[in-house]
Amino acid sequence: MGFAFYVPLLSVLSLGFGDHLVSGDTGEISVWPVLWFTFWQAALSTVLCLVVGIPAAYIFYRRSFLGSNLLRSVITVPFMLPSLVVAMAVIEFARPFGGFDPVVAIIFANVFANFAVVVRTVGSQWQNIADEAEEEAELGGAGRVRTAFTVILPQLATSIRSSAAIIMLYCASTYGIVLSLGGGQVNTLETALSITVLQRLDFQHGAALALLQVLFSLAAFTASRWGGANPLSFEPKSAQSKKLDKRDVPAFVFTLALTFGIVVIPICLVLANAFRNSAGDLSFENFLLLETRGYRDLLNISFAEAAFNSLRNLLVATLLSMIIGGLVSYLLAERARKRREKKTDFIGITLDAAFLLPIGVSAVVLGLGYLVTLSGDLADLRSQWFIVPLVQSVFAIPMVIRVLFPALLAIDDGPREQAMTDGASKLQIFFDIDLRLIRASVKTAVAFSALVSLGEFGVASLLAYADQTTIPVLLYQLISRPGNQNYEMALAVAAILTALTTLLVLLVSRETDTIRKKPIVR
Repeated sequence: MGFAFYVPLLSVLSLGFGDHLVSGDTGEISVWPVLWFTFWQAALSTVLCLVVGIPAAYIFYRRSFLGSNLLRSVITVPFMLPSLVVAMAVIEFARPFGGFDPVVAIIFANVFANFAVVVRTVGSQWQNIADEAEEEAELGGAGRVRTAFTVILPQLATSIRSSAAIIMLYCASTYGIVLSLGGGQVNTLETALSITVLQRLDFQHGAALALLQVLFSLAAFTASRWGGANPLSFEPKSAQSKKLDKRDVPAFVFTLALTFGIVVIPICLVLANAFRNSAGDLSFENFLLLETRGYRDLLNISFAEAAFNSLRNLLVATLLSMIIGGLVSYLLAERARKRREKKTDFIGITLDAAFLLPIGVSAVVLGLGYLVTLSGDLADLRSQWFIVPLVQSVFAIPMVIRVLFPALLAIDDGPREQAMTDGASKLQIFFDIDLRLIRASVKTAVAFSALVSLGEFGVASLLAYADQTTIPVLLYQLISRPGNQNYEMALAVAAILTALTTLLVLLVSRETDTIRKKPIVR
């Protein structure tokens, strides 16, 4: 982690300090207007996510109805989709309306992608609130709405704050979304950084933007961790929900309409339109075009070659993230068991934060860090294929830890202590007891780390050169150039990524349901 994350990060941050930061001048791009747009679009997107997500958390986690489990899984799909596919889903959704204004499109995409963060984070805490508190308030004469605002929401403050902070972080670092939907009219810190470095080759001014991006992200990341809520949790429902009653109808209709309007319909449009040719007829032509290199041979490599690169990077990044994330999870769980009687474990908290920090740092910033660090005698390493999966594994490690650490910590000490008494080594205990009991969580961690690598665009756009192009980079090349053939190919690629992501999310949801139904230790 020191070599792959902290060294390049510190290199780019040290380069960012200077007079250009104080003056706010980065050539043709002024820093402070870009910073202001980054902040207010992220804040507005966060407020909208909370407005639509809190009622949905109540419906999906406190009430049960036909199809609730499936819908709860489906709303997670946009969160795991590559950012460029999210952008294409918004483009397809806006097409009947004549398209959206760039700012409107960006905010809609942010809500589409992060809606599930509020639902899952708030819903996970909401399902643990006893029914008695709500019933007592209603017996005292308080209506459903008044009870929600005066009794329930104060108890959900931690999860609401955590989800809001992490959404601010994600919305401030939506590189692919702003690049695709902004149309060059608006820029966030990340897109301004990319333009400054890749088009103007001004590394110092780019580093100044990177410094502001990191400070903004770290503030949001720290706020998301404050209070102990886990905004990256994908835990299944652990409590029995009540059936819907008449008083739930307004919230149910509101949730169902928004779920279909901002999540289900955009996903379905991408899948459906991929099977329509330029004449509007059902056809496989878009997928057959993937054998070509686009209109006027736009692409350097074919889709099959880019898919091979992405698959190779996925395997390497997943292997690295599972090894490092698994080791960290095991060591943190062992330390937590030994210090259960202690009130505060500062070393454990510090180590946990050190490995989770990549969540709070932009992929574009880290990519710039590699461009700065790998210079001089190390410049040849920039073109090596293994650099991209190495960086991708850094961003997958926090996801692996968030899945494996709670599972390892939940294992009962009884079987482990009995095995030690019988003479088993720690290695035997890990493979014969721990690993078998967290098997479902391991599958979930593998799926999530694979999706992180498959959809990663920021690092790949800076470090994946020529014949090392990945699927997300190829997708951006297709949608950023004119020509119906290029966009039709992009639709086919987006449909493949959407179908794959949906399948993996549904499989993960099935595994987490298995965890719920089968306790880790009987």
